[in-house]
Amino acid sequence: MSSDLNPIVRLARPAGPDWTKTAANIMLGRAVRDLRQEAGLTQKDVAQAIHVSVSTVNRLETAETTPVRRTVDAVANFLKVGERARDELTMLLSRAMEPEWFQHRFGDCTPDYLHRLLGLESMAIAITTYDVRLVPGLLQTPEYTDHIVRTGLHLSEWDGPELALRLAQRRERQERVMGQADPPQCTFMLDQSVLVRKVGTKGTMRGQMVYLREMADLPHITLRFVLSGRMIAGNAAAMAGSMAQLQFGRGRLSDFVYAEQYQRADYFTKPPRERLDPNKPPTPRQSDYERHLQLLLRIQGEGCASPAKSRRMLDKAIRRYS
Repeated sequence: MSSDLNPIVRLARPAGPDWTKTAANIMLGRAVRDLRQEAGLTQKDVAQAIHVSVSTVNRLETAETTPVRRTVDAVANFLKVGERARDELTMLLSRAMEPEWFQHRFGDCTPDYLHRLLGLESMAIAITTYDVRLVPGLLQTPEYTDHIVRTGLHLSEWDGPELALRLAQRRERQERVMGQADPPQCTFMLDQSVLVRKVGTKGTMRGQMVYLREMADLPHITLRFVLSGRMIAGNAAAMAGSMAQLQFGRGRLSDFVYAEQYQRADYFTKPPRERLDPNKPPTPRQSDYERHLQLLLRIQGEGCASPAKSRRMLDKAIRRYS
């Protein structure tokens, strides 16, 4: 079985000012790491040379924090970086020091565990998701989202700024990912129960089903329902919760699987091939990525109705809510 849900046939999005802060931060750290390794130096060597701690160099390379300009400049000077490489570092640094789109206006209503996903999903060229309880956020209508958000707030907050901010955040997220001139190739796998689990009024459900049906006809979107009678979906998938694989293309950001639970999420990154030692077993984190990816593959291959049947299921749901 292939280890790729969607074989990459498109180039990665080119580096530039349109990159998100999160993406630029990761690529900056990777560029610094590659330059250091090409020079045959350790993190300790660089840290001692530029008079910072080893943890500072490590945080820069792993993009754990927002980079500091003087640290990047010191590394570039010490490694005698050429003009072209320095220009790329400068471009990435400038973008990495800017806030993410959600940090100012939506910072208070964006949980920490979502930051990486929201910062990278617009950079993906392929997204595959599995949602077990609700319509995925990228495909929700405003009315559907409104009901979900309201049920998570206290009654006293319904007329306050919290509700409006959460709804605005969802709309902007959808526009940034799905509204691009060149949107990612998306495969959405929804549990069959989404068709009957009532969210809001009958009109809300009909509007959501109609919107899903429209999306299912777009060339860059594949929508499939995970059938409740398929045991692979009923057992492992239901226990796993919602998941998503994001692919970015070769030579750029590393693909990862996002696995969400209640009030938390885990990120499992695809290890670069050059770092895999064929003579050693994979690390637990490498195994976690493959394990979650294989589960997504099994759901797609063994648990899903075909796209055509899924569209017919939506047609039936639309009639039921009419």
